[in-house]
Formats: sequence, structure tokens, C-alpha cells
Amino acid sequence: MITAEATSTRIILTLANSNAESFRLERSFYKENAWYTWTSDGWILNTESPVVLPISAGDFIDSSNLEDGLYEYRFVDSSVEVPTGDMYEYSKWVKFGENVDCIGYTFNNYNAPEGSWGVPVTPDDIRYTYLWGTDFKATNGQQFKDEQTQYFIDAAITELERELNICIRRKVIRCNPDKRGLVRTTRTRKGDYDLEEPPYKFRQEEIVSRGRITTRQRPIIKVTKCELLNAAENPMDLLPTSYLEKDKGVINFMQRPWRRSDTFNNVSKVLYPYGEQTLRNYYFYAVDYEAGFETSDDIPDDLRQIIGKACAISLLNIIGDGLMSGFSSSSLSMDGISESFSSTQSATSAYFGARIAVYQKEVQEYIKNNKYKFRHFPIRSI
Repeated sequence: MITAEATSTRIILTLANSNAESFRLERSFYKENAWYTWTSDGWILNTESPVVLPISAGDFIDSSNLEDGLYEYRFVDSSVEVPTGDMYEYSKWVKFGENVDCIGYTFNNYNAPEGSWGVPVTPDDIRYTYLWGTDFKATNGQQFKDEQTQYFIDAAITELERELNICIRRKVIRCNPDKRGLVRTTRTRKGDYDLEEPPYKFRQEEIVSRGRITTRQRPIIKVTKCELLNAAENPMDLLPTSYLEKDKGVINFMQRPWRRSDTFNNVSKVLYPYGEQTLRNYYFYAVDYEAGFETSDDIPDDLRQIIGKACAISLLNIIGDGLMSGFSSSSLSMDGISESFSSTQSATSAYFGARIAVYQKEVQEYIKNNKYKFRHFPIRSI
């Protein structure tokens, strides 16, 4: 794991990895889209075949040739002679300097960092676009930090994933990972998967009519495993002869699985006492796949805007109280001169109530019009 934090004069990195003794460290500046390697002569462009200066795990202070802007870092075991992109561990973008231009999709200068999913909207997008004209400084002088804004962005993504019944963040999904010795990814640990799913049930009548599986998560990025399991532990690989409807999360089979008339000794022994009607209880689909959007760059602009507005709703409630907490109106009179001031805030109305109401209506309309975009329309019969 690698974390980066900027001060006024330097960037402090923390590298944590118990699998190697020394590391190759690289840095990228967002305007250049190129990687530089740390050497005894400083940062050298990778295309110039630099001689790597290995560093140890722990803290590393970078103060060399820094200019205002965004930086990303990555590191890999120094013993790897020709590392590829998936071997590295990556940091998030870190902002350095006081005169940094606003960074975000609404400023047309942000893209997902290499090796990272990115963010659908940045704190600058929220602060200077969706909350344009709003002071982020409370009456007691406290500033609302970018890290706090990022928390609300993450919460807005989770809320919309639930409301639209889709994945927005990229998720690696594995079937029965515990039996396979796979490790789950957490905030502090990079693992093999993000979500665990049980096998999908086999239904003979569905195979006859449609020949497909509808995945629990959508949209699909890719499927890496699709097998039909049986009691004989002799799986049938359906992946080579299948095709995807990615937006709807559907795997279609061009090769149909086993029929009722097919005979497998081990399966027959299991079914013999109960009959063929129990067939579905001994066949299951094991599916590994990735769902969501590949990076934050791939999110549609209309969905990106709704994420920003959903985040802004939560922030407006908090920031409004910080700017004018418990204040509704005031008046001042002296020597025949009077002055009065009234705000929109009251015991039941937020300071930014009008903007909150507009954003809420737009978010609700989007959910109403798009909740079936990534899934099938439900039909019930009596």
C-alpha cells in the first residue's frame, strides 16, 4: 500500500509492503502523462532507461523539482527487471502547491489515475461547480476540507448504486472465494476480489426457452469464468461459447448445457432415489465477473452530474448550518435608523433550501426515468 500527503514544501509518502525488501519508486505529473523513476540523480523519465535507486519500506520525502499540480506515485519490488502496470501499487492523486488550478471533469482537466478507478466528481467539481458561490468556511473560521467532501462523494455513489440497482464503482466478483483461498479487498489491503457471490441456480425450463444467466450485478465489464457444476465435480466451461449483454448484465449461451436425457454416472446415482425433477438441485453455475464502469472516465455525463448533485444535497445541509446556524432574522434600530435582515433558514427550513429542493427534484427524476436502464422491466402475473 502507498499513501501520499502534501505539505507546503514537500510530499510525504508511506510505503507498506511485507513481500519485498526494497522497491522501485515512480512518479507522474498529471499534465505530462509520463512516469519518472527515482534514481541517484533524481527523477528520470522511464523511456531513458534510468538506473533505479531502490528504497526501503517506510516514509519517503519527495521535495525534488515539485511544481504546483497533481502527482501520482507507484512502487514495485525492485527485483522485478521489467515490471508491467498490474504489478505496481498506486497512490491516489495528491494536490501540491497553493496556486493549483481547479481539477475536475467540469474543468476538463481530470482523468482517472493509472492503476486506479478514479472519482466520478472531484472535490473541486463539488466546491466550484455544483456549489458555485457557496463559502466553505464556517462562522467560527473552520474550513470544510477536501477529505470531508470526498466522503460525501463516496456516500452519494453508494446511494445511487442502491437506488438504480447498478454498480458504479468497478467491483471484482468471485464465486465461493473462501473455498478457493482468495482474499477480499479492503480499504487497507489489496486482495483478489471485492464481492462474494454464491453459485447461480440451474433451471432446466429456462435453458430450454432462453439459455442465459442474468447476473446479480450490472453493468458487466467482463466475465472471466462461467462453468456449469455437477455432482461429479466435472464442470462444463460455457465461457468460450457465450456472449454478453453488458448493460443488462446477461450472459447468453450459444452452447446449451446438459439435457435431461444426458447420462453421467455420478449424477445418475445422486438423482436415482428421487427422480429427474430434482435435477436443478445438483447443477449450479459458477460465475466470476467484473461489474460497474471500468474507470470513472467511462461514467456517462448525465450520471456523473447526478452523483455531483446528490453529493451537493448532503453538503448544502451541513454547510448551510455552518454559515448561519440557528439564525432566521435580525433587526437593529438606532436614532431613527433601522436595519433588518431575514434569511430563508428556520427551524424546519435549511439555509440553502431552494437549491436543495431543485437538486432533489432533478435527482429523483433521473432515478425515476433511468432505474430500468441497466435491468429488465419487472413483469408479474397472477
